[in-house]
Amino acid sequence: MGGPEFLLLFSNFIILVFYILLHIFYLFLLVASVWGAYVHPLRVRLAAFDRQAASVVSPPVSLLIPAYNEEKTIVESIHALLGLRYPDFTVIAINDGSTDGTLEELMRCFSLRRTSIAFNPLLPTRPLRGIYLSTLESRLVVIDKVNGGKSDALNAGINLVRTPWICSVDADSVLEEDALLRVMRPVLEDARVVASSGIVRILNGCSVAGGRVTRVRLPRPPLTVFQIVEYLRGFLQGRLGWSWFNGLTIISGAFGAFRSDILRAVGGYSGQTVAEDMEVVVRIHRYCRDQQMRYRILFVPDPVCWTEVPESRSALSRQRRRWQRGLAEVLRLHRDAFFRYGIVGWLVLPYFLLELVAPVMEIAGFICIPVAYRMGWLSTHYLILYLILALLMGTMLSLWAVLVEEFTYRRYTSWGELARLIRYALVEHFGFHQLVLGWRLLGLVDYLRGRREWGAQRRVGFRARPVRP
Repeated sequence: MGGPEFLLLFSNFIILVFYILLHIFYLFLLVASVWGAYVHPLRVRLAAFDRQAASVVSPPVSLLIPAYNEEKTIVESIHALLGLRYPDFTVIAINDGSTDGTLEELMRCFSLRRTSIAFNPLLPTRPLRGIYLSTLESRLVVIDKVNGGKSDALNAGINLVRTPWICSVDADSVLEEDALLRVMRPVLEDARVVASSGIVRILNGCSVAGGRVTRVRLPRPPLTVFQIVEYLRGFLQGRLGWSWFNGLTIISGAFGAFRSDILRAVGGYSGQTVAEDMEVVVRIHRYCRDQQMRYRILFVPDPVCWTEVPESRSALSRQRRRWQRGLAEVLRLHRDAFFRYGIVGWLVLPYFLLELVAPVMEIAGFICIPVAYRMGWLSTHYLILYLILALLMGTMLSLWAVLVEEFTYRRYTSWGELARLIRYALVEHFGFHQLVLGWRLLGLVDYLRGRREWGAQRRVGFRARPVRP
């Protein structure tokens, strides 16, 4: 056997081992998520949300909404938050040095007045330029500060919080009316809960009025529908599965609730990564285990946060490159946690390490394995096994996520839309998946080159969305 032949066969062997390990994780999460998807709706049927909405034992919550150049969405977002069903909450909007009319929109629509509020800045942040209270809505506070990034803005809000719980919400997101009730329900049921998160669903294509989603529809652009399939798979399989084993390490920055004392104890959000939402959860796991606390970090699939996603290839490319770069940053920052800290260090972080190198391994597989087969160095059985792992298993997982959605939460009630979702799930791994792999590979290159910028995303704005018949 010659040198090139041996190297190619050895590379193919490594690629096959990678696929086998990754899909063992996928099947593990699939089994866990199926059980979670079955049990959770049964629990929800027994929940008395009306009594919880009027209950004095529901812990007060501060909703933090960081905003940078969000003049198109910020007012509707805050109106939606102020209309939530929950007995005791405050909205704290943080204008992170916006260069557009974000602060002016807030001042005009909520009649803000500058005030002095005593607070203890335990977490270091960029300087504050002012704190404002609304004369129209007593539950609204606005912080204006020098730009420091999302983590810095959230930390400024945490410094002002006086409630036992904090919920972070993105400025381009819309929470359903009972979302806060539902995400806080586990807190009332289990004193060990230190963080709770809901599902993020895609707003594109839906009708929005008065800060509420009035009609759920699939968007028309294929690129956006593919993202819906991705989100369903990521939340209803990945996060639900890890949550079942208390191994959840990602609470989306778009919608997540935390005990405020825990957030302060770990030092707030980190500015060392663009994946601050994942990094802070890993740090909470480590802190709670170091303190020998009995704790739970949960994903709850019925509280819904609706958010815009990119509608163009260039915007989606920037987002996926940033996500991949953020994952690499988090794994580097917590490299000493591997094979420590229980399930997080022994299973979750190794799983994400496989996800990190997946673009390299999968793209190499698409090149090396067909070449080896064409040159007669690879058996037909090996090629079939590779195709099953590379394409058919991924298609099965996507299809299963759509079916779980249909048999449990059923946000897309039309048979035509269900058929369309199934069709996209069946073809996702034959083009779109490879496109995302390319972007993720570029994200690794960005990380190795030391890129730090966030990357802007153009917002359509809720008020720009027509109510579709």
